[in-house]
Amino acid sequence: MVPESPPPRELVCFSVATEPSKQGGEATSTGSKVAAFIFIALIFALGYFLVHALVPADLPPDKSANFIDSIFHNRGVVLAARLLLVSAAVVLAMGGVYIVISMGIRMANGQWLKRAGPFEIGEKEIGAIETEIANWRKAAEAGEEEIDELTRRLKASDELIEELEQDIERLHLDMDDG
Repeated sequence: MVPESPPPRELVCFSVATEPSKQGGEATSTGSKVAAFIFIALIFALGYFLVHALVPADLPPDKSANFIDSIFHNRGVVLAARLLLVSAAVVLAMGGVYIVISMGIRMANGQWLKRAGPFEIGEKEIGAIETEIANWRKAAEAGEEEIDELTRRLKASDELIEELEQDIERLHLDMDDG
C-alpha cells in the first residue's frame, strides 16, 4: 500500500494596488503624497540645520605642535564628536521613550514588572501580592455589605422615628381636645 502524499500547497501572492479602486478614489491619494513629501522635506531641512549648527565655525589657534592636539584641532574631528554626542542623545531619548511606553502598555494589560536590571521579583512574591490584593478586595466588599445593611437599618429607624413623632403629635392633640 502506498502512503498518500500531502496535497500541494497553494502559492499566495500579495500585490500593491496601483490602479484606482472600484469604491472610489485613487489607491494613494494626492493629499497623502503631499503630506509624505512635506514630511521628507522637513526631515531633510532639520538634518541640514542640525549639521550646519554642529559644524565648528572657528577653532582657537593651535599653539602646540603636539600630534594629538593637532588631530583634535581638526574641524572634521570636532564635527564627528558632536554628531556622535547628538546621536547618542537621540538613541538614549528614544530608548527611554520606548521603556516608558512599554511599561505603560504592560501595566494597562495587567502584566507585572518582574525584572528591572539586576532586580527580580519571583512568582512567590507576586502570588503573595495578588493574594493580599484579593483579601483587601474581599474586606472592601464585606465592608460595603455592612454599610448597605447599616444604611437600610438607619432608614428603617428614621421611618420608625417619624411614625412615633406623628403618634406623639396625635396624642398631644387628643389630650388638648379632650
